[in-house]
Amino acid sequence: MTPPDTFTELARRLAREGAGAACQGEADDLARRAAGAPATRQRALRRGAMGLAMAARLLDRLGHTSRAAPFRPVGLRGAVAAGAVALAAGRTRQAELIGLAAAEAAPDSPAGLRLAGQALFAQGRFPAAVKALTAAVAQDPLDTFSRALHAEALLFAGEQEAGRRALASLRARGEEAAPLACALDRALRAGALGRLGRGGVA
Repeated sequence: MTPPDTFTELARRLAREGAGAACQGEADDLARRAAGAPATRQRALRRGAMGLAMAARLLDRLGHTSRAAPFRPVGLRGAVAAGAVALAAGRTRQAELIGLAAAEAAPDSPAGLRLAGQALFAQGRFPAAVKALTAAVAQDPLDTFSRALHAEALLFAGEQEAGRRALASLRARGEEAAPLACALDRALRAGALGRLGRGGVA
Protein backbone atom coordinates (compact mmCIF):
# COMPACT_ATOMS: atom_id res chain seq x y z
CA MET A 1 0.00 0.00 0.00
CA THR A 2 1.17 3.52 -0.76
CA PRO A 3 2.42 5.26 2.43
CA PRO A 4 0.11 8.01 3.77
CA ASP A 5 2.86 10.64 3.46
CA THR A 6 3.05 9.94 -0.29
CA PHE A 7 -0.68 10.63 -0.63
CA THR A 8 -0.27 13.78 1.43
CA GLU A 9 2.60 15.08 -0.69
CA LEU A 10 0.70 14.36 -3.90
CA ALA A 11 -2.41 16.12 -2.55
CA ARG A 12 -0.29 19.07 -1.40
CA ARG A 13 1.33 19.42 -4.83
CA LEU A 14 -2.02 19.23 -6.62
CA ALA A 15 -3.46 21.74 -4.16
CA ARG A 16 -0.68 24.19 -5.06
CA GLU A 17 -1.67 23.70 -8.71
CA GLY A 18 -5.23 24.81 -7.94
CA ALA A 19 -7.01 21.50 -7.34
CA GLY A 20 -8.95 22.83 -4.33
CA ALA A 21 -10.51 25.67 -6.28
CA ALA A 22 -11.22 23.29 -9.15
CA CYS A 23 -13.04 20.92 -6.81
CA GLN A 24 -15.06 23.74 -5.31
CA GLY A 25 -16.01 24.99 -8.78
CA GLU A 26 -17.19 21.52 -9.76
CA ALA A 27 -19.06 21.21 -6.43
CA ASP A 28 -20.89 24.46 -7.19
CA ASP A 29 -21.73 23.20 -10.67
CA LEU A 30 -23.16 19.93 -9.31
CA ALA A 31 -25.24 21.88 -6.77
CA ARG A 32 -26.64 24.06 -9.57
CA ARG A 33 -27.44 20.97 -11.65
CA ALA A 34 -29.21 19.39 -8.65
CA ALA A 35 -31.59 22.34 -8.39
CA GLY A 36 -33.02 21.64 -11.85
CA ALA A 37 -32.60 17.87 -11.97
CA PRO A 38 -35.35 15.25 -11.73
CA ALA A 39 -35.97 14.02 -8.19
CA THR A 40 -34.28 10.70 -8.98
CA ARG A 41 -30.97 12.48 -9.70
CA GLN A 42 -31.04 15.23 -7.07
CA ARG A 43 -29.70 13.12 -4.20
CA ALA A 44 -26.66 11.87 -6.17
CA LEU A 45 -25.85 15.35 -7.45
CA ARG A 46 -26.15 16.91 -3.98
CA ARG A 47 -24.01 14.16 -2.49
CA GLY A 48 -21.45 14.82 -5.24
CA ALA A 49 -21.44 18.54 -4.47
CA MET A 50 -20.94 17.83 -0.76
CA GLY A 51 -18.09 15.38 -1.39
CA LEU A 52 -16.21 17.69 -3.74
CA ALA A 53 -16.66 20.65 -1.37
CA MET A 54 -15.17 18.44 1.34
CA ALA A 55 -12.22 17.57 -0.95
CA ALA A 56 -11.77 21.28 -1.71
CA ARG A 57 -11.51 22.11 2.00
CA LEU A 58 -8.96 19.33 2.56
CA LEU A 59 -6.88 20.51 -0.39
CA ASP A 60 -7.06 24.17 0.68
CA ARG A 61 -5.70 23.25 4.10
CA LEU A 62 -2.83 21.39 2.45
CA GLY A 63 -2.01 23.88 -0.28
CA HIS A 64 -2.84 27.32 1.16
CA THR A 65 -3.68 28.67 -2.29
CA SER A 66 -6.66 30.26 -4.03
CA ARG A 67 -5.29 29.54 -7.50
CA ALA A 68 -7.94 28.07 -9.78
CA ALA A 69 -7.42 25.19 -12.21
CA PRO A 70 -9.74 23.23 -14.48
CA PHE A 71 -11.46 20.38 -12.67
CA ARG A 72 -9.82 17.89 -14.97
CA PRO A 73 -7.19 16.68 -14.76
CA VAL A 74 -5.87 18.62 -11.74
CA GLY A 75 -9.14 18.86 -9.83
CA LEU A 76 -10.07 15.21 -10.30
CA ARG A 77 -6.60 14.03 -9.31
CA GLY A 78 -6.68 16.40 -6.34
CA ALA A 79 -10.06 15.11 -5.17
CA VAL A 80 -8.91 11.49 -5.40
CA ALA A 81 -5.63 12.32 -3.63
CA ALA A 82 -7.55 14.07 -0.84
CA GLY A 83 -9.79 11.01 -0.57
CA ALA A 84 -6.73 8.76 -0.39
CA VAL A 85 -5.34 10.90 2.44
CA ALA A 86 -8.65 10.48 4.29
CA LEU A 87 -8.64 6.72 3.66
CA ALA A 88 -5.05 6.35 4.87
CA ALA A 89 -6.01 8.27 8.02
CA GLY A 90 -8.91 5.86 8.68
CA ARG A 91 -11.66 8.32 7.68
CA THR A 92 -13.35 5.76 5.46
CA ARG A 93 -16.78 7.40 5.22
CA GLN A 94 -15.18 10.67 4.15
CA ALA A 95 -13.10 8.82 1.54
CA GLU A 96 -16.24 7.04 0.29
CA LEU A 97 -18.13 10.31 -0.11
CA ILE A 98 -15.24 11.98 -1.94
CA GLY A 99 -14.84 8.95 -4.24
CA LEU A 100 -18.55 8.90 -5.12
CA ALA A 101 -18.45 12.65 -5.70
CA ALA A 102 -15.46 12.35 -8.05
CA ALA A 103 -17.29 9.59 -9.93
CA GLU A 104 -20.35 11.82 -10.24
CA ALA A 105 -18.30 14.74 -11.56
CA ALA A 106 -16.18 12.61 -13.92
CA PRO A 107 -18.30 9.57 -14.83
CA ASP A 108 -15.91 8.43 -17.57
CA SER A 109 -12.98 8.07 -15.14
CA PRO A 110 -12.57 4.99 -12.91
CA ALA A 111 -10.58 6.88 -10.24
CA GLY A 112 -13.51 7.98 -8.08
CA LEU A 113 -15.20 4.58 -8.23
CA ARG A 114 -11.94 2.84 -7.32
CA LEU A 115 -11.51 5.12 -4.29
CA ALA A 116 -15.13 4.54 -3.24
CA GLY A 117 -14.63 0.78 -3.60
CA GLN A 118 -11.51 0.87 -1.43
CA ALA A 119 -13.33 2.91 1.22
CA LEU A 120 -16.33 0.57 1.22
CA PHE A 121 -14.02 -2.44 1.46
CA ALA A 122 -12.25 -0.85 4.44
CA GLN A 123 -15.66 -0.50 6.13
CA GLY A 124 -16.37 -4.19 5.59
CA ARG A 125 -19.20 -3.35 3.17
CA PHE A 126 -18.03 -5.95 0.66
CA PRO A 127 -21.10 -6.22 -1.65
CA ALA A 128 -21.16 -2.43 -2.03
CA ALA A 129 -17.40 -2.49 -2.70
CA VAL A 130 -17.96 -5.11 -5.42
CA LYS A 131 -20.55 -2.86 -7.07
CA ALA A 132 -18.24 0.19 -7.11
CA LEU A 133 -15.21 -1.79 -8.28
CA THR A 134 -17.20 -3.60 -10.98
CA ALA A 135 -18.08 -0.17 -12.38
CA ALA A 136 -14.43 0.96 -12.10
CA VAL A 137 -13.21 -2.10 -14.02
CA ALA A 138 -15.87 -1.49 -16.68
CA GLN A 139 -14.51 2.05 -17.13
CA ASP A 140 -10.91 0.84 -17.55
CA PRO A 141 -10.57 -2.92 -18.12
CA LEU A 142 -6.79 -2.58 -18.46
CA ASP A 143 -6.26 -1.18 -14.96
CA THR A 144 -4.59 -4.02 -13.07
CA PHE A 145 -4.98 -2.40 -9.65
CA SER A 146 -8.76 -2.00 -10.02
CA ARG A 147 -9.02 -5.60 -11.23
CA ALA A 148 -7.08 -6.85 -8.18
CA LEU A 149 -9.27 -4.86 -5.79
CA HIS A 150 -12.34 -6.19 -7.59
CA ALA A 151 -11.20 -9.82 -7.30
CA GLU A 152 -10.44 -9.34 -3.60
CA ALA A 153 -13.82 -7.70 -2.95
CA LEU A 154 -15.64 -10.55 -4.70
CA LEU A 155 -13.85 -13.12 -2.54
CA PHE A 156 -14.57 -11.22 0.67
CA ALA A 157 -18.20 -10.78 -0.36
CA GLY A 158 -18.52 -14.57 -0.50
CA GLU A 159 -18.77 -14.67 -4.32
CA GLN A 160 -16.15 -17.41 -4.52
CA GLU A 161 -16.69 -18.55 -8.11
CA ALA A 162 -16.80 -15.01 -9.51
CA GLY A 163 -13.77 -14.14 -7.37
CA ARG A 164 -11.80 -17.11 -8.71
CA ARG A 165 -12.67 -16.17 -12.29
CA ALA A 166 -11.59 -12.57 -11.66
CA LEU A 167 -8.37 -13.82 -10.09
CA ALA A 168 -7.66 -16.12 -13.05
CA SER A 169 -8.29 -13.22 -15.42
CA LEU A 170 -5.94 -11.04 -13.38
CA ARG A 171 -3.23 -13.74 -13.42
CA ALA A 172 -3.59 -14.05 -17.20
CA ARG A 173 -2.65 -10.40 -17.60
CA GLY A 174 1.00 -11.34 -17.10
CA GLU A 175 3.96 -9.96 -15.20
CA GLU A 176 2.51 -6.64 -14.07
CA ALA A 177 -0.38 -8.37 -12.29
CA ALA A 178 1.67 -11.30 -10.94
CA PRO A 179 2.45 -9.96 -7.42
CA LEU A 180 -1.17 -8.96 -6.77
CA ALA A 181 -2.53 -12.19 -8.22
CA CYS A 182 -0.05 -14.32 -6.25
CA ALA A 183 -0.88 -12.59 -2.95
CA LEU A 184 -4.61 -13.13 -3.46
CA ASP A 185 -4.06 -16.70 -4.62
CA ARG A 186 -1.97 -17.52 -1.51
CA ALA A 187 -4.66 -16.04 0.77
CA LEU A 188 -7.34 -18.00 -1.06
CA ARG A 189 -5.43 -21.30 -0.80
CA ALA A 190 -4.69 -20.67 2.88
CA GLY A 191 -8.43 -20.35 3.50
CA ALA A 192 -8.20 -16.79 4.82
CA LEU A 193 -10.64 -15.43 2.25
CA GLY A 194 -12.98 -18.36 2.71
CA ARG A 195 -13.30 -17.60 6.43
CA LEU A 196 -13.89 -13.90 5.85
CA GLY A 197 -15.90 -14.11 2.68
CA ARG A 198 -19.38 -14.53 4.15
CA GLY A 199 -20.73 -11.30 2.70
CA GLY A 200 -20.88 -7.85 4.21
CA VAL A 201 -23.32 -5.06 4.79
CA ALA A 202 -24.38 -3.36 1.57
